[in-house]
Amino acid sequence: MSENSSANSKLLAELKANHNDFFAVAKSIAPAKMNASPKPGEWSPAFVLHHMADAELHFATRYLFAIADDKPTIVPFNEDVYPERVSYADRNPLASLAALEGVSQVVIDILTVIPSEDWSRTSIHIEKGPVTLTQIVELASGHSKAHANQIKEILASL
Repeated sequence: MSENSSANSKLLAELKANHNDFFAVAKSIAPAKMNASPKPGEWSPAFVLHHMADAELHFATRYLFAIADDKPTIVPFNEDVYPERVSYADRNPLASLAALEGVSQVVIDILTVIPSEDWSRTSIHIEKGPVTLTQIVELASGHSKAHANQIKEILASL
């Protein structure tokens, strides 16, 4: 196994572990706490689930474009407007969790079978410039870990 293949396998295992940790935390949320927030204006666990589902859909399209297109453009999404614009308060958090789990599995399947050289394919982020598929996956992995911790903090403060 080449050094790059080993690094890709390690990153993929980390992504999967961070996603699984997020899923475990999400599934531990008591129904009575799903829509509770520690303070007015702060996110509830449900809002975090919706955010993660929406973000994972964005990450998935970034992976697919990076693999299939030459230097695709990455347009950031404005996560600050999503709670209102895509109605976090009216959405089913369990549906968001199910979508997140499904998309995550598809992503893991795709990233497992792509050729090693695809990990260095470049996309152009309109704010950050060139980014590789590896960098996008690293960002997504850290995103899952950070939001698992966020849910733990929310639950601890309720």
